[in-house]
Amino acid sequence: MSDTKDEKIVETKGNENLAEQPKEEEIFWRIRPYYSTDFDDETGEYSARVELPGVPKERVKLRVLPDLFDLRATREHTQYLLTEYFPYEMDPASIEAKYEHGLLLIKGKFKDPLDSAVEIHLE
Repeated sequence: MSDTKDEKIVETKGNENLAEQPKEEEIFWRIRPYYSTDFDDETGEYSARVELPGVPKERVKLRVLPDLFDLRATREHTQYLLTEYFPYEMDPASIEAKYEHGLLLIKGKFKDPLDSAVEIHLE
């Protein structure tokens, strides 16, 4: 019989030691943040302001589709969640976001409905 030692089996992925990674922060509160929007039909511009007090920039995740945006941000057991539809279909390439001192500013332009139109030549 061989001597048995207390060995710890540790799952690894590549060079990372998964057992030693910090646990994800436990979430106690899920909050819809205060936000305001503004859009101008004539210029085709949209803007939104979202308040995320105390959230570090690296903990803000913003995803955008032509018809909506999805925001997830966390700080100290709190998760801010906001999914909001745009008033018009947006051009995702035109959307810009800036985050400073707990305030997220989102700006973009409406998608031109004729962008994908095909011109028909008359005979």
